[in-house]
Amino acid sequence: MKKNHGMMRVMIKRICRGLVLLAVIALVIPGAWPETSTFSARLTTLWDAPQGPGRSDDASRWLTRLRDLLSRPGAGCEDLELPELSLTKPARAFQIKVEHERFGDRSPIVYLQEPIAEFFIVVATDVNGCPWYSISGRGLPFAQRDIVSPFPYARLPPLPQGATITAIVQDYKAIRPWIMITDEASFVRENTVLWVGLGAYTGILLMMIVVALGFDAYAGSRVALAYAFYCAALQVWLVQNFGVGSAFVPFWPGPEYFPTLQAISVAGVVLGIGFAVIEFLQLRGRVRVAIGGFVLLSALCFLASAWHPAGYRAGAAVLSVLAVATIVLLVRGVFKGDTSLRLFTLGLGATMVGGGVQAFSVVGSGVEVGRLAAFAFPIGSLLQAAFWLAALIVRLRGEHRELHELEGQQAAIMWAMPDLILVIDRQGVCLDYKQPYATRFFVAGGELVGKNVAEVLPTETAGTILRGVEQALQRGELQSVFIDLPVDGGIHHYEARIAPNGPSKVVVVVRDITLQKRNEEKIRRLAYFDTLTGLPNRQSFLERLDRELLRARRTSSRIALLFLDLDGFKRINDTLGHSAGDCLLQTVADRLQERLRAGAFIARPALDESGLHFARLGGDEFTVVLPDVDTAEAACVVAQRIQELLGRAVLIGEQEIAVTSSIGIALFPDDGDDAATLLKHADTAMYYAKEQGRNNWQLYERTLTTRTTARLALEGDIRKGLERGEFRLFYQPQVRASDGTIVGVEALVRWQHPQQGLVSPALFIPVAEESGLIIPLGEWVLNAACSQVREWQQRGVSVPRVAVNVSARQLGAPDFLDTVAAIIVAAGVAADRLELELTESILMDPEAERIQGLFRLRAMGVHFSIDDFGTGYSSLSYIKRFPIGTLKIDQSFIHGLPQHADDAGITTAIISMARGLDLDVIAEGVETREQLDFLQRAQCPKLQGYLFSYPLPPDEMEALLRRGCISLSPEGARE
Repeated sequence: MKKNHGMMRVMIKRICRGLVLLAVIALVIPGAWPETSTFSARLTTLWDAPQGPGRSDDASRWLTRLRDLLSRPGAGCEDLELPELSLTKPARAFQIKVEHERFGDRSPIVYLQEPIAEFFIVVATDVNGCPWYSISGRGLPFAQRDIVSPFPYARLPPLPQGATITAIVQDYKAIRPWIMITDEASFVRENTVLWVGLGAYTGILLMMIVVALGFDAYAGSRVALAYAFYCAALQVWLVQNFGVGSAFVPFWPGPEYFPTLQAISVAGVVLGIGFAVIEFLQLRGRVRVAIGGFVLLSALCFLASAWHPAGYRAGAAVLSVLAVATIVLLVRGVFKGDTSLRLFTLGLGATMVGGGVQAFSVVGSGVEVGRLAAFAFPIGSLLQAAFWLAALIVRLRGEHRELHELEGQQAAIMWAMPDLILVIDRQGVCLDYKQPYATRFFVAGGELVGKNVAEVLPTETAGTILRGVEQALQRGELQSVFIDLPVDGGIHHYEARIAPNGPSKVVVVVRDITLQKRNEEKIRRLAYFDTLTGLPNRQSFLERLDRELLRARRTSSRIALLFLDLDGFKRINDTLGHSAGDCLLQTVADRLQERLRAGAFIARPALDESGLHFARLGGDEFTVVLPDVDTAEAACVVAQRIQELLGRAVLIGEQEIAVTSSIGIALFPDDGDDAATLLKHADTAMYYAKEQGRNNWQLYERTLTTRTTARLALEGDIRKGLERGEFRLFYQPQVRASDGTIVGVEALVRWQHPQQGLVSPALFIPVAEESGLIIPLGEWVLNAACSQVREWQQRGVSVPRVAVNVSARQLGAPDFLDTVAAIIVAAGVAADRLELELTESILMDPEAERIQGLFRLRAMGVHFSIDDFGTGYSSLSYIKRFPIGTLKIDQSFIHGLPQHADDAGITTAIISMARGLDLDVIAEGVETREQLDFLQRAQCPKLQGYLFSYPLPPDEMEALLRRGCISLSPEGARE
């Protein structure tokens, strides 16, 4: 419930005006009263017993004589008995001379203006010469006095001229008693004023306590609570110290409890001051502990004064140290301009000044002081309370203003929050409702406020919320529950955060997380599914495979892992473009998902999408897991079905493409007992299937690992061979078909292995291609070929063009073209002596920068030819974009000549096409006379093959070049 801060301010102003009025009354009444004849008595010390009369010889002798005088008076006088004084409590005796002319025959009144003595005994001799005495003080109940006064007093009989009186003060806390003499009328008036002042003092303190409570001291405001405690302790001290309780409260403890009550009240005031200091200054950490320790020590010392007077002095000493430390702490805040701390400092100074003035007036300075000095400490304490009240008001008004601003900010924030906020009790009744801004939730406020959530929400949803409410109240902790509700024809997801708000209520913040859920689903799909095909990806596949392997170990079942790779996919991608390749992958994935048996799967366990049987690991690689496979034959059947599905033609755009696959199969636990091993062995089996001619499946065998290991070893040997210079170049001539003249030479690399001898390129070139070693190997071949041309030329040999094979991987290197130019320049040969043989797949890469680089080399004189032409998917438009001068017909067409009509037709067509495009043609792999005759009839201009010469080392090739031609007659071939 919000507070009316305007009404609070009005109330504070009225209270402050009332305080000022009471203070004015308290100051005006004594001044307006008629002048009195009260004056301070002149004292002569008879004896002093700070440790008690029993330990002072002078005091003991004097008391003995006094008792004898009272017990044996003169004739006509009454026998009196001096009361027994405590022999251990401090006591002091004074002689007072009464001026007769001031009182005449009237009875003067002697009183002690400090309500601290346990007993105040006055002894005198009246005008008749008879002894007389009076006893008063805290040890004597007020009921035995004819005038109710907080001060110990004695109404003297008429005294003779020059009379003296004796006063004994016991338990005076080691300070000089201040004894006053007055007449009865003045004493009555002064007591009346005193009681009015005490009443005003009490009223002021009570109002200050009410003000503090109005600032929520009861609700936990520690500053207001500290102030209220201080005022209450000061009120208790006032009631006890001035005898208000003994005078007006019938059940007030008797005189024997006064020392204890006095000590408790003083200790309470000290605790109140210390508590207020700590909270007003907002002390924390070690400083708070130190100040709090001093306060507690001082209070304990004052409490101990009930049994020993030294405790009072020790408490005062500790309190003085505390006051100095507090002043030091306050200085910084005062100079910083904190108004509340300035007022607090003034209040603390007022009570210190008041206490000092009162102590100065009664410690025995011998200086005559005003009568109000005896009330300096109470007045200073009242001023302190007033200043502290002002400081409290300033402090708490500032805090309330900040709180009001904060509440406004929080209200604005809550209004702008897109969340539904509810207040619900333990039974589920909605007590309050905050509609989210610009957001439509599943229920309106009017439908829910005052009702049980079980009446409005679906049963399952209400049960979830009520369980969260109960858990939040039992554990005292924030709870979160998730609910789904239909909104606007769709399911929306909500998160309800339930925070305890007291013992039986909770605050529920409901947020619509539908969009978040959708985004999480998107992220999950991106993390665990292939974006192109929608199939589980490698991460999803490995997680599910691990899970399935764990289940298989428990049930002792078998699992088959199929690793599938599309045959010739790179060629399709390079020839028809990446979009065609993506379309092919999507078609393959769709076929496998629709047609593969339901027992095969790949999916992330948490997704619960067992309908997904297939996973794409990347590129054109896919995997299938077959759980609970009894035999290897069952896995082979699935592999066969996959190949049948993929064997059907795929229509991409206007072109129909047939795709095949190579599949490797690994079984658990036969071929591995973990996911990584199974995947590696299935991959090995897949590569073996490709080696076996593709479009087949192969089961993993341990010997395949040996083959793979041998392949890795071969890769290492190639690298070492390059470092050791183990590679050699052989040369095969190219002849003119009409007369056998050598018109060109092809450089062919061979490997002279130190253990295995001469290694065929068919063995190490594929490994070099896959490992990337073809780049440094190709660079070595270029260097060696150009160097050999220069060497032959230096020997006077007429050298035709030398052709060097360049792989697509070499040409894809960023610095390849620059390297070729640099090698030509470094070798010092004419660029037109070099011909680079490119694979047909290179034509499918229309990268402008690469084409420009080839034209720059062509401008230098370098020739280009297409090797193995007719086996790829190149078109005439691609050939025209490159600086191609020669086509080399693949030997697979030449081998079928002249018997196979298809080969003959393709060969004739290539020759005719080249002639029409003004391109040169070389037929590779000519091995028989029949092939030679056919090619001559088809007018193929150049030939190359074993029919004319095997690849020769440089020295033998040099001899052949010096001859210049090779005989084409049956007897002259391969001489």
